[in-house]
Amino acid sequence: MELLGLTGLCAVCLLPVLVLRKQSPEQAFLLILGIGAVVLARVLALTAPALAQVEALFSQAGVDSGHVAILLKTVAAALVTRLCADLCRDGGSQALATVVELAGAAAALLIALPLLEAVAGLLLGYFT
Repeated sequence: MELLGLTGLCAVCLLPVLVLRKQSPEQAFLLILGIGAVVLARVLALTAPALAQVEALFSQAGVDSGHVAILLKTVAAALVTRLCADLCRDGGSQALATVVELAGAAAALLIALPLLEAVAGLLLGYFT
């Protein structure tokens, strides 16, 4: 039900954003950032229990908690990259959005590198 409320908030705020975009694009962009921050804060608060449950499931399966952290950081990097790229596109800069997506892909690769090393070590252990 909380998702419907957040979706409704975004839908209600869409009209003022569209009106402001014609008169003052800067204010429309600031309104979008403000609404996005409120929704993002609420989503983070809602997902905290789910993240604890995912971590408990991984620990029951015997997966190292460091690997869970790497997975969650990679997902967070992807979400932040998507949000920032969409804001760049909304601001009218497709080129900047592409650069943000490239930087996000590189960041995700760097974050996941220890996990890739662990998988490679595991595979090498089977072959030797």
